[in-house]
Amino acid sequence: MFRYAVRRILAALPLLLALSMILFLYIHAVPGDPIAGMLGPNGNPALIKQLRHAAGLDQSLPTQYWHWFVGLFHGSLGVSLVSGQPITPILVQRIPATLQLTVAALFFTVLLGLPVGFFAGVYKGSWLDRILSPLSLIGLSIPVFWVGTLLFLVLGVHLRWLPTAGYVPFSQSPIESLRLTFMPAFALGFTLAPFLARLTRAATIELRQEQFIVHTTAKGLRRSTVLGRYLARNAVLPVLSVLGLQLGTLIGGQVIVEQVFNWPGIGRLIVEGAIQRDYLMVQSLILIIASSYIVINLGVELLHAWLDPRVRL
Repeated sequence: MFRYAVRRILAALPLLLALSMILFLYIHAVPGDPIAGMLGPNGNPALIKQLRHAAGLDQSLPTQYWHWFVGLFHGSLGVSLVSGQPITPILVQRIPATLQLTVAALFFTVLLGLPVGFFAGVYKGSWLDRILSPLSLIGLSIPVFWVGTLLFLVLGVHLRWLPTAGYVPFSQSPIESLRLTFMPAFALGFTLAPFLARLTRAATIELRQEQFIVHTTAKGLRRSTVLGRYLARNAVLPVLSVLGLQLGTLIGGQVIVEQVFNWPGIGRLIVEGAIQRDYLMVQSLILIIASSYIVINLGVELLHAWLDPRVRL
């Protein structure tokens, strides 16, 4: 297991390096000058040139990349071109809100997706499957902004059961924090759960045809034992990889929900940086999200190998 983990970690390092290069070149290929856009029509060429020199934008691209790359090893993501503040403290302030929303959304994804997919697979062809399977297909076609807006209008505006927008840290007020988190987290979880349900259903149906499931049933084991100990535990293994992908998606894919519910997360910070053409802000935040995506999937892969020794072979 240790050798397998070392091999996977070493294989991820070149990927992170290539990702940083591609991201840097992609951001700088976007048309427009961030300094000229920041100053607007009142900026004169002399001031633009002075600010570009102060920000290091007049240097060659390899030089700019090297300074940015070296700064990453010192824990510095650079300085915002717009506010002039270090990016790292700004990012640290947004991480708790993003993690809170991500964990809550993943909870709703698993809570809705796994039971629906498992029972639809166990009772394939029954009335339960005929209800749950079409519902999961309908859920795949519903966009997250529609679910978020519907929750906003029904639960927040008309019924007034929950606050419509905002964020309160969990440590400051747990109850109010959970009330504010429910609608954006449920909107994200509701849109991701159908895909998880479809995959779980397919894995459950495939496992029901395996010989060890047939043998355990033929030996007279109780149905609850077969379903819980043998079928459910093995059906979760192929779902782990998808959960890793969805967790990575949740970290960076919350932009729309954060805009709808005024949630101060990393996704909204990226949108603000893109609108202001803050090169360093956008490329640093996207790199953090992409790196976390790779690390999460690496962790899921190692967990899968630990649970199923066949993967290590």
